[in-house]
Amino acid sequence: MVPPSLSMRQVAVSASAAVLATAWIYYHCTYKKKSLSSNTDDENASPGDGVVELGSREEEMEGSGSMIQREIYISRNGQSDGQENGTLAREGDRLQSCGTITIAYCSTTGTCAGFAKRLHQELLHRINQGATSASHRVVQLVQVSEVDWWDELVNNENEANTEDTIPHDAGPPILLFVLPTWTNGTLPPNSETLLQSLEEISTDWRVAPEPLRSSDPSTQLKVGAFGMGSSAYDAKTVGKPAKEVFATLVGKLGARPLVSKNVGNGNRSEGKKSKSLMIGDSEVGDAEVVFEKWMNGISSSIFPSSLDSGNNVGRGRGKIKATTNTKESQQCSDVKGESECACKSSDDAANSNVGCCSETHPTTREDEDPKETHPKTPEDEDSATDSFSDSDYDSEGEDLVDLEDMGDIMKKQSTTMQSKGPQEMVTPKQAKALKKEGYKLIGTHSAVKLCRWTKHQLRGRGGCYKHTHYGITSYQCMEATPSLACANKCVFCWRHHKNPVGKEWRWKTDDPKMIVEEAVSMHIDMIKETKGIPGIQMDRWTEAHRVRHCALSLVGEPIMYPRINELLQELHSRKISTFLVTNGQHPQAIDSLIPITQLYVSVDASTPESLEAVDRPLFRDAWDRLKTSLACLKHKGQRTVARLTVVKGWNSDEIGGYAKLIALGHCSFVEVKGVTFCGKSDASNLNMTNTPWHHEVVEFSKTLLEELKAIRLEGGDDPLPEYDLACEHKHSCSVLLARVDQFAVPDPENPSKRKWRTWIDYDKFQELASKHSQDPAFKFGVEDYVADTPAWALFGADEEGFDPTDNRHRKKKKHPKYTKFNEEGIPTHDTFGVALGTDEISRLQSLMEEKKRQVGDSTTVTELHGGEKIIDDASLMFRGLVVSR
Repeated sequence: MVPPSLSMRQVAVSASAAVLATAWIYYHCTYKKKSLSSNTDDENASPGDGVVELGSREEEMEGSGSMIQREIYISRNGQSDGQENGTLAREGDRLQSCGTITIAYCSTTGTCAGFAKRLHQELLHRINQGATSASHRVVQLVQVSEVDWWDELVNNENEANTEDTIPHDAGPPILLFVLPTWTNGTLPPNSETLLQSLEEISTDWRVAPEPLRSSDPSTQLKVGAFGMGSSAYDAKTVGKPAKEVFATLVGKLGARPLVSKNVGNGNRSEGKKSKSLMIGDSEVGDAEVVFEKWMNGISSSIFPSSLDSGNNVGRGRGKIKATTNTKESQQCSDVKGESECACKSSDDAANSNVGCCSETHPTTREDEDPKETHPKTPEDEDSATDSFSDSDYDSEGEDLVDLEDMGDIMKKQSTTMQSKGPQEMVTPKQAKALKKEGYKLIGTHSAVKLCRWTKHQLRGRGGCYKHTHYGITSYQCMEATPSLACANKCVFCWRHHKNPVGKEWRWKTDDPKMIVEEAVSMHIDMIKETKGIPGIQMDRWTEAHRVRHCALSLVGEPIMYPRINELLQELHSRKISTFLVTNGQHPQAIDSLIPITQLYVSVDASTPESLEAVDRPLFRDAWDRLKTSLACLKHKGQRTVARLTVVKGWNSDEIGGYAKLIALGHCSFVEVKGVTFCGKSDASNLNMTNTPWHHEVVEFSKTLLEELKAIRLEGGDDPLPEYDLACEHKHSCSVLLARVDQFAVPDPENPSKRKWRTWIDYDKFQELASKHSQDPAFKFGVEDYVADTPAWALFGADEEGFDPTDNRHRKKKKHPKYTKFNEEGIPTHDTFGVALGTDEISRLQSLMEEKKRQVGDSTTVTELHGGEKIIDDASLMFRGLVVSR
């Protein structure tokens, strides 16, 4: 019977809401139920020396139909079973299974993945060494993106947690996180579901308060977290994802911190403090040491009986040294040969969480904290729940640092470092990585490397695109940088982020003359080493000992170097032309730059959002800085270039936005170049499908030209000059647009056509630069040092930008199967340039139509876990085919 106060419509609405809520809960807790899985494609760690790995198999996940390989280690009382325990391993990998230790991680540059694997190995090592508390332990390594966090945290219907399958001494479930800090203090895009799920669970009225709180200590989930970040981006966001995950699990969902207050680095009597949550800062250089300390505390908390007094249990590279006094003392740890650490005052409580230093307290007892060692009765647990925020959580409160306090902490670290004086830019670890890739380091912040095009042209196999567009001699060009540091971490960076990052110069500053002298000397030494390479043309090899050009584009941001103008003048004094590339994040430095041969600004995106995704800038106002930098080019007076690196699936849309940016600077040239794929790395999500073909770069350039024409037609007080297609270099997938008013004149032989003058009279430039150096009031412009562009370098020429004085070389098995294609992408000529027959073209067309039925007529972009984007386009199916000749 319906109460008088309710209408039939209200009853119907209430009933519908109840049905929907029931269906939603059923979906999350029943239909989506699945086993926790780990991604094992080169992600799971291999046990270290002496570690026995018992479980490594493939099985089908319930409800998913996918095959997943898992790494599981099972041990009873420190002794290996010798074979896989089927009952425990079958469903024992659910997150809240008793005896399960789960390490969940995500990674952008590979650092957190490496830390997670080290922790995995350390725990396996402890079990294999016979830790008495390690009975029936399962250790698993998983990626955050592979976990259904709603199912694992809310749905605790775990068939494996029965008395028949889980021994009483298996131990509580443990969840450990190793998390990086992405843009603006978030997790990487593919792992954002973790924070979203935790927030939803903690605020959803259908979920009971503190769902992870348990009255049974053997089933109480315990957690720990290690966060990585860089204060070079923002001191307030360092480790923010790890802090939020830990705070939500412990403060809102009822999990308990894993590390007890007195757990340290293997010697409890010394009273060294470790924490459930710790943060490493790559900018400070303390990540290795902080992680080592956190890992040792985690291991000691899980296996307390395996501690040996005076022994350092960690097996990583970081070594923790400390002394103990009756008073509070200060300790500092360092990784020898890796980095320096700024010590923090021992009475600074907040500092103990960030960095490698923490305070040391006198030891009053060696026994465990009672609330960690003695099981609570249900009555005790109820009372503990009521007082958690005032007692238990506060006891671990030092694990968390308020975001407002983080800036002060990093300022104190910075002040301490400044008190030591400016540091060297490159750490020994970074130097090792750079040297391994062929860099010759100069002083404390500069480098030089031999360009592959230098070696190509020495062998008569063609020059780089600058040879085609501007007439440099590739084998006389030196590639260098006075600053290995950069303010961006571009996804397409060919250096895989082995170099430092920073917003401003804060390092030691080397003398510019020394840098140039060392760079030239090292470059010539590398030229000498090429003498034995087959095919070297000795006349070119001899000429190569004189450096005529310098490309300041090797790595990093050269314009950050505070004495950049002195370095440029030193190069000019040696008759070396200067091509400087900047990412447009330092407009004041661009504005104060002396006249150089050619100045580039990289324009990697056409919208603020895509700039954040592609360049991953340290500056929050990166978009405004880029626009200001481009506007500075309008008044430079010398040759300026807007350089566009096209990355399919990332920044190849919104071409109109590029035209608007170019219009800000009235640049002399617009250089459009396809991204060069430099192999897979943890620091990049790119793959070969993101690299455009030359015909795609040409189409992009033509569309851009139309957008520039449209802006020019709009007129205004300062109309955009006319641009046109001037040059191309197919080998580099590069097209050059040039200003008609600066670089085109009527062709004397045919006045109706244009004669392009994009090449440079280098001797004339040196003469003009010398006059300006002697008299800064002397001005000169672009047209004062132009030279004619040869016919073979022009856009549309049969040579496609390849110098006919050289010979194109291809590996025996790398000859293209087809050399020409129609507009649809169907081959029309074979590998020898012979036209295909009608029947063959029809057959190939049928194959393409079948492909289009599978993937569609247009280009499709599929984003994978980790942010990688796969491009599929049926019109490209024949482009990459090769044959042996």
